[in-house]
Amino acid sequence: MKPLLFLLFAASLAFAADAAKPTATTPTEPATKAAKRAAAAGGAQRQAVVPDEVDGVSKEELAKIKVAALKAYQDESVKAARERMVETRSRLEFATGAEKKDIVADARRAVDEVRSTLMTAISTNDPSIKMMSLEKVMDAMDTQRTKVMDNSKKKKAAEKAPAAEDAAKKKTT
Repeated sequence: MKPLLFLLFAASLAFAADAAKPTATTPTEPATKAAKRAAAAGGAQRQAVVPDEVDGVSKEELAKIKVAALKAYQDESVKAARERMVETRSRLEFATGAEKKDIVADARRAVDEVRSTLMTAISTNDPSIKMMSLEKVMDAMDTQRTKVMDNSKKKKAAEKAPAAEDAAKKKTT
């Protein structure tokens, strides 16, 4: 049931990203104003993925990355890479031992593909972004995503544990 909810949430984010059309920025306009305008246009869901603070990255640079990321998530190559990643991860649900090892390797490659495609799209959208800053932001996004995934695994384990105890009690009575 939970993977279905995750896929539904991911699909709704994809549709929301398609609907959000941020306006173009002029070179003289500050990046923070562009980020606020993009958030008002419905891009707030995608901006939540990029952390608000990253060590070693200025706020202006981070704002430029957020705006470029909004545009990058609408890029067809990024959408296709994300689609392949979701499809690969969905195969893990019903896989068995040896199959899981192969699929996990495929999933890691898919995640790396999404990262490289996203970095390429972001740097294409705004060539003034420093690659070092972009890599730091991408690392922070990976760390944030890992924490979210770990927390969801812990919640799933906590939900299964009481159910297993209840089943054991029913068998003994």
